Amino acid sequence: MSVNWLAVQAVASVVLVITSGGAIAYAALQLRHEREYRSVNNLEKQLSFFLSDSFVAARRRLAQARVGENGLLPWSIDEPPIAAFEVLDFYEHLGLLVKKVHLDVYDVWHTFYEWAQPVYVDLQPLIENPDSPYSVQYSDLRKLMRAMDEIQIKRMHARNANHYSLWTPERILDHYRYELESSEAPIQPMSRRARRKAEAAARERDLA
Repeated sequence: MSVNWLAVQAVASVVLVITSGGAIAYAALQLRHEREYRSVNNLEKQLSFFLSDSFVAARRRLAQARVGENGLLPWSIDEPPIAAFEVLDFYEHLGLLVKKVHLDVYDVWHTFYEWAQPVYVDLQPLIENPDSPYSVQYSDLRKLMRAMDEIQIKRMHARNANHYSLWTPERILDHYRYELESSEAPIQPMSRRARRKAEAAARERDLA
């Protein structure tokens, strides 16, 4: 019985291709898992810094610089609140990490959006106005906020909604007041429901 070596060679080639494809797929899966692990690890590092005493103090300094007896204090591009830069620089750094694929934008949205958005809207002219000398400095932050806004709008089931209109001066003021009222204890990220209850309670106290 003669052996059909051409058939054997063809079968061997198919097996080699399948084996190589499986190896490549396995390597890709391992690489994806490694990236996911690193992304979570990077997120935990950023959250630890966000909750550190030094950055909590920076957030409170910004709140103190923005809250006056009658509401938000006025500011201009020529004379911005100096305390804003340390906070904005942190969010700019998050934007850079997302751009470099060291962080997942959904994870950043889930962890930091409720904290970053009121500050961003409050200081938007400083970040986006072409006349601002700092607009170039915060290019990655702008991209990050646009990406997180997309996630938020989809969650709201209102793709055509004017999302920024939801952040009124009163809500921004509530955010800064919450930062200040938590001065006796470390500020922890709250669930969105708990955050809304805290803001509603603050407004009720102001009206009382």
